[in-house]
Amino acid sequence: MKSIVVCQCAVGLLFLPILAVAQTTPEAFLAQLPAIPNTVCGVDSAVVNHFSNRIATVQASLQQVVDKIHAEAESNLTKTQNNMRATIAKQSGLSQADMARLEQDNVSDDEAEAVADKVMRHTYNVSVAELQSVSEMSEADQEKWAQNYANQQMKQAQENPQQVKQKQDKNAHLYALAKEQKEIGERIQAKMNELSQLAKAIELQDTLETRTLQQKSAPLEKQLCSGICTPAEIARSNAAEKQISSLHRTYCSKLSPMQLAYVARYLTVIKGLFPDYRRLTVVQNELSKINLGVEPVHPDLSCYAAVDEYMHVLASAYNYWVAPFEQY
Repeated sequence: MKSIVVCQCAVGLLFLPILAVAQTTPEAFLAQLPAIPNTVCGVDSAVVNHFSNRIATVQASLQQVVDKIHAEAESNLTKTQNNMRATIAKQSGLSQADMARLEQDNVSDDEAEAVADKVMRHTYNVSVAELQSVSEMSEADQEKWAQNYANQQMKQAQENPQQVKQKQDKNAHLYALAKEQKEIGERIQAKMNELSQLAKAIELQDTLETRTLQQKSAPLEKQLCSGICTPAEIARSNAAEKQISSLHRTYCSKLSPMQLAYVARYLTVIKGLFPDYRRLTVVQNELSKINLGVEPVHPDLSCYAAVDEYMHVLASAYNYWVAPFEQY
């Protein structure tokens, strides 16, 4: 019996890291947030406070995860920078000594030109001096030089077809990644534009309803009494206060459904965008790996940012909240 218990404990310990990760996914943080309220007008203030406190608690937990990601990236900064230097040096034909010299503040013009020449020779098989000479040629001579250069490149390609194919495959892969990055970015932006239009519609309606509320409330507010009042003034003040409360409830009933619909739509949109956010990060990291030799972005960082933004939107659910009359 004891061995069975020990075995069960061991299995439980094996699953602890998995459970910990599962509890810190963007989806898990969304699940921890309070549900979007069905109505906000006349809700007790304790309900509103509990709602806000719940969001703040989840937000603090999310921030801890994001801070940890940034701390890990910071701890690997030196390694990342070294990988970037090595990749750039390899692609440009520079030595580590060249790279180190370029990073210094006192690089002379001659040294900079020498490095530029080295890069041009490695990348395009032509010197800076030759390009300068071409720029001073007549148009006919420039055309002749360009034809000779093209023939030279073609000859080299024929001599080393495998190298050319590798370069073509790499360029094709980079183009495909850049194209996908653009398409995903446009899809995300289209959804964000949709949400922006909804927010603008609420803002416009808010302006109209606020103006109406102020116009109707102004004469009633003049009937409110403070300090020493006669019984008649108190009665009139109480009646005016109830009317003002009713006006605020009407204001809330017109605007809060729009706000709650916006919050609900925002939640639907970001849930739907999680695959795009993750794929975009994969694409961007792949581009960075090819060009710079590093994959700097955590796969869920964009999703975490989207969840954090949603928390701010969710907190706006009670923007038009009106307390019960007895809480005035």
